[in-house]
Amino acid sequence: MNETSKEEYQKRLDRITEIFSDMVIHADTQANERCPYRNRFDECTAKIHCRNQRPPRPEGELLMCGHDGAFDYRDAWESDPDTYDKAKAKIDKIKKQASSKRNAKADSA
Repeated sequence: MNETSKEEYQKRLDRITEIFSDMVIHADTQANERCPYRNRFDECTAKIHCRNQRPPRPEGELLMCGHDGAFDYRDAWESDPDTYDKAKAKIDKIKKQASSKRNAKADSA
């Protein structure tokens, strides 16, 4: 096998970088408009609820993605900040109860 010179190696790296740079630029542009859960058949593969999902299809099939591909999808996902706060408060309560039980066991031992 022939040895590749450092210059030839660098030329090849530069060419690969040039090719992938265009791909990355395109992917970055598309990522601002196309939902990452939308597959090539315009089906929604998300396990979360999105207001752009279309009515259910036959059993076992994916929902259709109903947007036209020209919006910032990140606002489409429903979120409820109160639910997050409630869950966090419940976790804190459970931690305190568990800590109290551990302390009670340690005191009685």
